[in-house]
Amino acid sequence: MGLIAKAAQRLVAPPVPMSPTFSGVSTPFGGTPQSYPQLARRGYAGNEIVFAAIELIATSASEPHIVGRRWRRASPQLQPGSREALRVQDEIHWETGRLLAKGHSYAEVNAALIRNGFITQVPDHPLVRILNNPNPFVSRGQLWSTITMDHRLAGNAYLLKARYQGGPLEGAVGELWRLRPDRVRIIPDRQKVIAGYEYGFGGDKVILPPEDVIHFKTRNPFDDYYGMPPLLPIMGRLDIDAYMQGFLKTFFEHGQTGPGSILTVKTKLGDDAKTEIRERMQRQFGPGNWLGTMIIDNNETTYQQMGLNRGLRDALPKEIDAQTEARIAMVFGIPGSILGLLIGYESSSYANKRADREVFWKITMAPLLSDLDDALNLSLVREFGGIDEVMFDLSDIEALQEEVDKRVGRWLKVLGGGGCSLEEFRDAVGLDPENLDGTFLIPANILPTHGDALGEGVSTDGAMAALLRTALIPQTVNAPAMLEEARCPNCHRLLGRDVSGARFDCPRCKTPVLVDNGVLTT
Repeated sequence: MGLIAKAAQRLVAPPVPMSPTFSGVSTPFGGTPQSYPQLARRGYAGNEIVFAAIELIATSASEPHIVGRRWRRASPQLQPGSREALRVQDEIHWETGRLLAKGHSYAEVNAALIRNGFITQVPDHPLVRILNNPNPFVSRGQLWSTITMDHRLAGNAYLLKARYQGGPLEGAVGELWRLRPDRVRIIPDRQKVIAGYEYGFGGDKVILPPEDVIHFKTRNPFDDYYGMPPLLPIMGRLDIDAYMQGFLKTFFEHGQTGPGSILTVKTKLGDDAKTEIRERMQRQFGPGNWLGTMIIDNNETTYQQMGLNRGLRDALPKEIDAQTEARIAMVFGIPGSILGLLIGYESSSYANKRADREVFWKITMAPLLSDLDDALNLSLVREFGGIDEVMFDLSDIEALQEEVDKRVGRWLKVLGGGGCSLEEFRDAVGLDPENLDGTFLIPANILPTHGDALGEGVSTDGAMAALLRTALIPQTVNAPAMLEEARCPNCHRLLGRDVSGARFDCPRCKTPVLVDNGVLTT
C-alpha cells in the first residue's frame, strides 16, 4: 500500500462503525446485523409484495452462469490491478458499451469481443468451477439466490472463503459458504480499515480474517462499513399496508359492521347505566378488541348501526393501495406488470410484459449482478492465476434476447441490402453457415455475388463502379425470330401475327402448320 493510500486511510477510517441516524434519532432498521431479523419478519415474511419482489430478484440472479475471461494482451506477465491491466480492462469495457449502444445483444457482444481479440474464455478454470459449484451442500442457483436475498433485505451479504487444510493445495480457496448477515459483525481498525469479521452462532463466536470474507453491500450514506437495507425508505409504506390489512381483518371479523352504533332510549340514563349497557353488548356481541363503540342517547328507544357510506371504499381507498404497491415496486426496480400487481394488470398486454421484463433485466438485474461481479473480482481473482475477471453471463437470458421473428426480419433486411453474406446471415439466425446444400429460393431482384468481387484490392478511381456495373447489368441475349404474319401455305388463310413458335390447324383446309423460330413449315 502506497504512502498516499496510508495517509488517506488514517483520515477516512472511523474507529467504530457509525450507526445510521435520522433527525438525531437512532433507528433499528439500519445496516447493522441487528436489523436483519426485523426486516425479514416485517418485510420478507410480513408483506406479500416485498416477498414477491425479493423472490423475483433472487430467482433471477440464479439464472446466469458465471464465466471466466482472460484478456488478450502482449505481456503474459500483466498482473491484475496493475496500470496496464486497468488500461486493458477499460478498453474492453468501452468496447462492450459501444456494442451495446449500437443495439447488439449480450451474446453478440461477447462473440464480437472474442472474435476481435479482446478476450478469451476460460470455462475450466478452478475459480469458475468453484463459483458454479460452491460447496457440496449448496448449488450455484441456491447460493446466489440466497446471497441476493440477503443483499436486498439487509443491504449486506457475506461469503466465507473456505481454504484447504494440509496437502499441496494448503491455503488455496476450495469452497464458498454463505454467512448470515445478522450473525456477522465487522471489527473496524484505523490502520487496516477492517481487522476482521466476528461471526456468532449460538453462544460461540469466531473471528474471521478479512481476506477470508467477501462482503457484498449496498451504498449507505450513514455508515462506513455496512450497506443500507433497500427496505429502509419504504418502512412507512409497509406500516400503512399492515394497518390496512389489520382493519380489513377486523372489519370481517365483526360481520362487516361499521365503526360503531347508536342506542337511543326514552328514559334518562346515568353514566353507570350507559357503561353497563356497553359492557353487556361487548360481552355478548363482540370480542375484547371490538372495533365499534356504542353511543347512548337519551331519547326514544331505537338502535342504529353506524356504517360506511360506500363500504370499504371509504376505509380502504383503492388509490392508497395502488400507491403503496407502486412505491414498493419502485424501490426494488420492478415493473408492476411482471410482479403481479393490480396496477400492472390494469395497463399491461403481452407486448408490454415482454418489454417490462427486458427493462427489469437492463435497469435492475444487470447493474446488481455487475456489483456482485466487482466484489468477486476484487476479492477472489487475485488469489488465482490464469484468469483476469469473472462475471455473470447474460448471453443466455431469455428476456435479453431479441424475438426470433424480429431478429430474422432484421437480418433479412441486411442481407437484402447487401450488408452481409449468406453465410453471416445463416449464422446470425441460428443456421449452419457451412451447410449450403439443397434448393434455395432467391428473389429475382437479388444478384448473388462473391465477396471477392465487392472491391477487395480495387482502387476507388472508377474501377469499383465499372465492376459493379458489369456485375449488375445482365448480359445481352439474342431474342427469338418473329414471323410477322403466319398464313396457311395452301389457302393463304391468316393464322396469327408476330408468331415465334406455334402449331396451327388451318380452319379452312385443315392443313397442319408449324412455326419454329419464325420459320413456317407444314
